[in-house]
Amino acid sequence: MPCPFDHLTPPSGFIERKTDTHTWWFKDSLLAEILKALEHIEDGSAQSQRGGRGTIQRVPLGDQGNAIVRRYKRGGFVRHFVHDLYWDRPPRPFAELICTETARERGVPTVEVLGAGVERVAFGLYRGTVITREAEGFLNWWDWLQTHPPAQERQLVTQKVVQAITHMHAAGIYHADLNLTNILVRLESGQPEILIIDVDRARIFTTTLPSARRKRALARLLRSMKKLDPKGHFLPFAERDVFLIG
Repeated sequence: MPCPFDHLTPPSGFIERKTDTHTWWFKDSLLAEILKALEHIEDGSAQSQRGGRGTIQRVPLGDQGNAIVRRYKRGGFVRHFVHDLYWDRPPRPFAELICTETARERGVPTVEVLGAGVERVAFGLYRGTVITREAEGFLNWWDWLQTHPPAQERQLVTQKVVQAITHMHAAGIYHADLNLTNILVRLESGQPEILIIDVDRARIFTTTLPSARRKRALARLLRSMKKLDPKGHFLPFAERDVFLIG
C-alpha cells in the first residue's frame, strides 16, 4: 500500500520556519545561503527565465552554485480561473519535497530540493514555491534529442534512461507524469547522466512498484514520445520498444 503523508513534518535535514502567512521548509545545512538567495528575489535582482508553465528565477547560493526558485502555476483549463492557487492536501510543495527526498534516499537520480514554501490564502487556498539546486549542463530529454546527437550517444542515453526508470520503480516510486520533458540529460566525456524531475504528484510505496503502476507510468512516457515525435525522427521506434516491457 502507498505510504500516506500523515502527520506532515519536514524530513530529516530540513527545518520549518513560519510567519503569519507563510510556512517554509529549508535545508538546514544551507539555511543562510537559501535565505540570502530569497533576498535576491525580494529586491528584484534575481535572474528570471521561462520554465514550464511560468517564470523561474535563478539565484546564487554563494560558493554552493545556484538555486532555481519555481512558483507553482496552474495548467489546463483551470488556469483561467485560479492562475496560481491550490487546495491540494498535503500542499504540493511539501509533497514534492518529501517525494524527492525519499527518491534520493532510495538512490533515484533526481534534483536536490533545498526548500519548499506555502503562502496561505483565504478559504484554505495557498500559493506554492519550491527551491531546487540548479542542474547545471542538463537539458530535458526532448530538447536534447532535437540537437540531433549521433545514434551511438542517443542509444547510450536511452539505455541510461531505462536503467533510471527501472531503478525508480524497484525503489517503489510511481511518477504520475513521466514524459520526455521530465527527464534531464547531460553527457560528460561521452558518459550520460540522467535526472528524473517533477515528482510532486508521485506516489511512494513501501515495496517494489506493482506491475500495473509500472505499465501505467511507461504508457504515459510512450504517449509523450508519440505526441512530440510521432514519426520517430528524433527517437526511432526501435529504441522506444525497450519501454514496452513494463
